[in-house]
Amino acid sequence: MKPLNTLKTIKYRTICITLIASSLSYMPEISAQSSGVEPNIQEVVIISSRKPIAKSDVVGSVSSISEADIAARMVNDLQQLFATTPGVGVKRRSAYGRMYNEGISIRGLGGKRVNILIDGARVPDAYTGYGRDVVEIDLLKRVEVLKGPSSALYGSDGLAGAVAYTTKDPSDYLDESQFHLSSGARYDSSSDRNKFSILAAGVHGNLEAMVQVVDHSLSERNLHDDVIMSANGLDGAQESLFSKFKYNLNDSISFTLTVDEQNWNGDWNVATDVGMSYFPSVVNTSSSLGQDRGFRDRYSLDIDFNINSIFAESASVKFYSQTTEQSQMTTKEKQTFGRGPQFGPTSMVAEISNYHFNQEVTGISAQLSNSFKTIFGHEHDLVYGFENESIETQRPRSKLNIDAMSGVTTSIFGADRFPNKTFPDTEVKRIGIFINDRINVTDRATLVMGLRYDSYDLEPTPDTLFNNSNVSRYDLANIDDSSVSSKVGIMYDLSDNISAYMQYAEGFRSPDYESANLTFTNFAYYYSVAPNPDLDSEESSGFEMGLRGTIDSHQFSLAAYDTDYENFIDTAVTGATPQGIVVYQYVNLNDAEIKGVEASYQTAISDNLLLKFGANRTFGTSDGEKLINISPSKAVLSLAWKSSNEKIKLNGLSTIVASSPSDLPPSCGRGGCNNLVELGGRVTHDIFGSYQVRPDILLKFGVSNITDKKYWNWTTVSGKTVTDPNLEMFVEPGREFNAEVKYTF
Repeated sequence: MKPLNTLKTIKYRTICITLIASSLSYMPEISAQSSGVEPNIQEVVIISSRKPIAKSDVVGSVSSISEADIAARMVNDLQQLFATTPGVGVKRRSAYGRMYNEGISIRGLGGKRVNILIDGARVPDAYTGYGRDVVEIDLLKRVEVLKGPSSALYGSDGLAGAVAYTTKDPSDYLDESQFHLSSGARYDSSSDRNKFSILAAGVHGNLEAMVQVVDHSLSERNLHDDVIMSANGLDGAQESLFSKFKYNLNDSISFTLTVDEQNWNGDWNVATDVGMSYFPSVVNTSSSLGQDRGFRDRYSLDIDFNINSIFAESASVKFYSQTTEQSQMTTKEKQTFGRGPQFGPTSMVAEISNYHFNQEVTGISAQLSNSFKTIFGHEHDLVYGFENESIETQRPRSKLNIDAMSGVTTSIFGADRFPNKTFPDTEVKRIGIFINDRINVTDRATLVMGLRYDSYDLEPTPDTLFNNSNVSRYDLANIDDSSVSSKVGIMYDLSDNISAYMQYAEGFRSPDYESANLTFTNFAYYYSVAPNPDLDSEESSGFEMGLRGTIDSHQFSLAAYDTDYENFIDTAVTGATPQGIVVYQYVNLNDAEIKGVEASYQTAISDNLLLKFGANRTFGTSDGEKLINISPSKAVLSLAWKSSNEKIKLNGLSTIVASSPSDLPPSCGRGGCNNLVELGGRVTHDIFGSYQVRPDILLKFGVSNITDKKYWNWTTVSGKTVTDPNLEMFVEPGREFNAEVKYTF
């Protein structure tokens, strides 16, 4: 299904759902609402061992964000979602950019070095505009972050860690009632975003079902009042349709079908493209209009079994398919001054470019779990299984000039012939086999061991469009590789309520379609990019030790980690042609080390007041120089209060960020070297609240950055220089107001 058609489809389905739901009889609100105050001592997580386990029993660092926390903080994007999670940052789009949140980093590493899963399936990549960051917050029941190398559990891309989104089930809205219908509306001032949602859930016999539709509309991001520049104009929309059907065949077998569709579009007035350029010729761009379109769907079928055999107590099989289609079209009006601006333009053209990125992911996974006791009296909690995944990726590009006076069109720009592809169509096949065992060695000691084997096969398929880009006729890279990842950890109960742990874990990231075979030549700027068939996988090995416990109403955790990284993949100059063309390749560069500490604490000050605190400090070096992507130290303090009747709830949040390093190496290129931007420390405050007017009406409000602080997020601007003319476009919003109303029929 194409993106534009999907827009109409979702709106049509919205109307249908509304009409059907309104014809049903009134049912009262029955879902339980968390107070957001009580400490959740028995919190359960899945990401650490691929099955539910008490968070207090996890060997290693895991952070979790509950549905109640998401609601209490009025979370609306990824930066807000992970704002209170130590060691996790989000790179936000700039006000002149053509995308929203750009990615998640864990302990200083982000992008494809972080494995992102939704309901156990990998999220497709992104190349232009929107992509792995697009997730409907309203759908999330739980978000978990596994920090540190995670390939022993989840295979490739688990270099820095993994993020797992878990969506809601129909039963999350149903209790004794057979039906639930609610709708909500929200406004955020930072981007003039309006959101409308409607959700219906019900049960009939052995069948549970839910459907949710969410519609967003937004404009350009509002900059801080102290910023002189104007953001590029945007008229955008994002729509999602989510449905889940669960059928319990009997007490032993259940089927769950999930359909998740995300659609987005943005029309930009790209004012930052407008102006004069002087190389390789004098050109004035008088206007630039952008059209971004994107679509992602996910279909999955989960079959769960209660086996109770000697080999397994339970098993699950997942079949899934995910597709993403993205396009970025830009129309520019240009005047070329061949004799100089004083003599007037020698040509006037309309330049139209349309770049696409398409990816389809299909896979099957199976997992079995078993608990048993050996003849030596040791209790084992075993999880094992396999994953088989195929990823097909395409990157077609088109571009043409239309002469305003003659009407002549051309698709040849110097040595560039359009349409083309900067890397060939590529199929990647992944197969993984894993086993994870949790062993109660003694009453106080628990041993965790994990092992996984992954095979990786990258096969490019060049065609005419790719050959149009590969003018230098470079040979392509076919990569066939494998990896073995392990982890081992031990936890020891110092007392009934306090435990200490140590863990060693490994991670890797296989070369992808871009790093292996990105290919093009730019004769105007005298450089080319060549494939590299000799790329090795990036690797990580991390050691971590920690302490966690509960004393009365006080919960705390402390972790220290040290992770070594090898074979980082990045671009480097590898040669030059006799014609003076500088050749770049993706190569395996220097090793790196990242280490740090993280701490968290929470306590119930009273029955109505909960205090939470989290902090982290991270260090990173490579060849004796500091890594620029390491975020400054950060601490977050929050207070959650509720009235005795739980009708009124308040959440206050204070964020303290240290100054960025002042001794980072400069950024050097053809134009010389420039110092990197430095950021001072900051303190910001947010407050959120809710009021249950009636059992069927809930009001929420929020104010972010109460003091209207002007600041930048290091995860967003790291690597940028002090001479960047658009630096202020990356500033975070000033004081932001949020309001939301929810009505339950």
